[in-house]
Amino acid sequence: MARMPKGTTSNGLREYLLREAEEFRNIYGYIDPKVFAELSGPVQMLASGQPVQLRRYQLPDDHYARNAGQPHDVLILDAANVLHLEG
Repeated sequence: MARMPKGTTSNGLREYLLREAEEFRNIYGYIDPKVFAELSGPVQMLASGQPVQLRRYQLPDDHYARNAGQPHDVLILDAANVLHLEG
């Protein structure tokens, strides 16, 4: 994983995750329209500010919560862009 780019706003984590999801969709979505549609779900959720579920290993290397638990921990990024451990 990369670091969050310098100059990102307070919504930097959401912006970072959105860029990652868009890049992943653009790399693999060409395989089939159904694949593109499936990979568009996370992109749409992130872009619209909805809560999203992610794993700790998906956080950027320089994020404070990256090493705060197990890599497979399930996290929620809520609509206010606050990160929570699920459960």
